[in-house]
Amino acid sequence: MKKILLLALLLLALGGGAFYFFRNSIPSLSGILQSSGAVWKYYKKIPTALTATSGNENEISIGDLNTNGVYIVLPKGTFDIDTAIELKTPDKVPNYIKSEMTPLGSPIEISAGDKPIRLNEKIKITMSYDPAIVPKDTEVKKIRVLYYDGTNWESIRPVSVDLGKSQVVFESYHFSFFGINKVDDETKITEKWIKSAAFDKTLRDGLNQKSDFLANQVVDMMLKKMGISDESTKGKILADILKDDGYADVVKAYAAGDVVGGGQKVAALCGSKIVELVPESTLSTALGGVAGSAEDIAAAGKALGSLAAGQYKDAAKIIGEQIADKFLVVTAGKIAVQVMGAQIESWKNAEVEAAFQAYKNGANGAFWGYNVDKNDFDAVWTQMKGASRQLEIEAIAYENHIREEAGMPTLTEKEEESVRATVKESYRTQFAIRIDKDAEIKKNEENLRTMVAAFKKADFFSGALAPAGLDKGLDYENTLDVLSHFMTKMMNDTNRFDLSDKTGLLVTGKLSLEDLVQGARIYFSEPDGKKQYGQFLKDRFGINPFPKLSDIGGAWENGSMTITDVIFSDELKKAIEEGNAPKEEGCDFSQIFEKLNEMKGKAMPVSFSLTPTSETAGTMLFSSGGKDQKPLPFTYTDGVIAASITESGGVGAISLAISQDASGYSAAGSMNISYKNDMIKIISSITASKGKKN
Repeated sequence: MKKILLLALLLLALGGGAFYFFRNSIPSLSGILQSSGAVWKYYKKIPTALTATSGNENEISIGDLNTNGVYIVLPKGTFDIDTAIELKTPDKVPNYIKSEMTPLGSPIEISAGDKPIRLNEKIKITMSYDPAIVPKDTEVKKIRVLYYDGTNWESIRPVSVDLGKSQVVFESYHFSFFGINKVDDETKITEKWIKSAAFDKTLRDGLNQKSDFLANQVVDMMLKKMGISDESTKGKILADILKDDGYADVVKAYAAGDVVGGGQKVAALCGSKIVELVPESTLSTALGGVAGSAEDIAAAGKALGSLAAGQYKDAAKIIGEQIADKFLVVTAGKIAVQVMGAQIESWKNAEVEAAFQAYKNGANGAFWGYNVDKNDFDAVWTQMKGASRQLEIEAIAYENHIREEAGMPTLTEKEEESVRATVKESYRTQFAIRIDKDAEIKKNEENLRTMVAAFKKADFFSGALAPAGLDKGLDYENTLDVLSHFMTKMMNDTNRFDLSDKTGLLVTGKLSLEDLVQGARIYFSEPDGKKQYGQFLKDRFGINPFPKLSDIGGAWENGSMTITDVIFSDELKKAIEEGNAPKEEGCDFSQIFEKLNEMKGKAMPVSFSLTPTSETAGTMLFSSGGKDQKPLPFTYTDGVIAASITESGGVGAISLAISQDASGYSAAGSMNISYKNDMIKIISSITASKGKKN
């Protein structure tokens, strides 16, 4: 594979890979019917149920696209034991809301009797639909998968849609009624996005949790360095740190983007708590056994001498500043940033959202395969099965990548078990935060609801009046993400964090919808929208939103990248389907196609650094998974970092709009890859932040 494609794959894959969330079976739903709504009329493509046996050791398939309109692949390990499954066209399905959707073709029901509620591995389902029902000008983003959650039909996003073949591919982690639909009213999809985005913002703003994770990492690594492995001791030290008045300074440092400074403050607190809570005999033995560099051994000796002399403050200071050296603090900080960032991003996945809804409301077996009481987190976590296991696997992978980068050994089996426990407790906290901060979330929801209404009224989504620079190829939720990021940017740029429907005069602390829409229309215009946006802010608000390049130089370490679209040319797709996919330098394009689609929509941690060489240019270095990529020259004009690379048949372009607020800087933009004249196109979004220099 050529280097430019490897650049995209490395940036996205080395950070730990994609999140996979898993699923399970559900009892037959044929008896569940709604009394209201429209009746789904269809031809029974599978008049007699198809059966097969799926288990731990065998991959199976069931159904035929030409005959049955559906083809399902169940990988080995879908069930722990051999399990009989059944695929059929149900006699009846629940009614649907006619104004919301147009069902396309025949639905299916897949079940496994009374076997496990959720699956260990994802299943891949390809379904065909009736093209005669679909207008020729229908957009891909309008075609969705229908899933019945026990109460309502819900639209979920497919992995891919082929309008030419009238086929949809999607993945599921449980069995249910499934079908294909064309979205006629996006209200429910919008509401689902609003709720998810509002909580995402609340969780990102909840800096205490992220700094708590940092504290946990620092304490854990310090104690391991000293040879203290007792979990109860670690728990006491961490609990005391979180209660200490000085911990407020840690949260403040983290809020300003100063992860290293926050880590050093945690280490200082940790040093004092170790001296206070660890028995002197145990501590003396631990200090006497410290190995490693000459500096570590010398520091341990000084601390041991101070302890023996009764100079406890001096011992605590040495432990907090020298045993917990900058290397340890930086490594702990990187782990905290990447693991917590990945957990926050995981809430955008339907599986995590479904787990929370089951936790919040309880579930009877029909909703995503959960059968749990309200607020029973342990039961939800257990029934997540593959989903919770994958969250643990990803956290371990992220930490091991940072350790590898730092030259540290990977986690031991016992340490991995500790990470798993930490991940579970982290999600327990996140579930509780979502309920406790209901009022804050509702406020964020209202802002987003108001924003969507304003942009709809201005015809931003599909009308002719949408600005040229707003990518029309994005699906609906991705467009909402882009506009939401812009709203956050403009709020930061203007220091106005509420919305107002007033026009004309400026309202203190509030951004008018009129100004928001006008700002977006200018920002997303071509060819110089970002420059004109800067002028608009100067004229309208009297401010210059663009920071100096010298201020934003250095490391941006807590970024993420998400593939929003993967486009293979028709010729390449045909070659893959016919088994004639080209191979270049050992790379199989059919495998790349599958890998990229698996990664689509899943955030990957990345970092980058900017080294200015003038006021408007410099060198950019991307990093993911501990491996640096080729340095790229960049330009900085009107608040936008732009870089490109052309190499071995590929062209890559990076564009990052920089904004600032009181605590630091944020970057939002894209990295787009085109290989061999658009034979393959990879569209990715990037976000990152950086604290201001002291």
